[in-house]
Amino acid sequence: MHKPSIAVALLASALATASAALAANDGTIDITGTITSATCQVEGQQPGTGGVTKSVPLDTISAGALAQVGQTYGDRGFSIQVGGNAECANDTKVKVRFDPASPAIDRLSGRLNVDAGSTAAAGVQIQIANGDGTPINVFTEDSKSVIVAGNRAQIDLIARYYRSGDITPGAANSRVGFQIAYE
Repeated sequence: MHKPSIAVALLASALATASAALAANDGTIDITGTITSATCQVEGQQPGTGGVTKSVPLDTISAGALAQVGQTYGDRGFSIQVGGNAECANDTKVKVRFDPASPAIDRLSGRLNVDAGSTAAAGVQIQIANGDGTPINVFTEDSKSVIVAGNRAQIDLIARYYRSGDITPGAANSRVGFQIAYE
């Protein structure tokens, strides 16, 4: 009576081995990291608490200001203040890292989709850029780094409208999570 069950077990084992061989990896993802002792406050709040909300009010604009797909308009500069505490070590490089799990991120373009709703604008996204105007793909890129001096740093950024398609006027609100990353 045990011969059929042994044969079934051997067959199942052979199929599992063949299946594993067919599902070979296509490559390897090497993950590296470093833990630093620098702990800089963010906008006067302890890091990692999620307590910072940075409001960036864009001007109300005419749809005509965004005449063509790919055009930007309405640059609004803003800054993230880092440090002000003794643990924020001088000569440390800091930058803004955007949370790639933020639901508003368009993962193909790296821009922010506007909130959906019956009064929402269409054909427009929000683009985040470095202070010099260089666009940031918030899904895959960080802001440019700045160096902490006097236990403080300021990371300058820009938010602006970006025409992505046929425009329907309406509210163009969005948001993205961020962290301060150290180099």
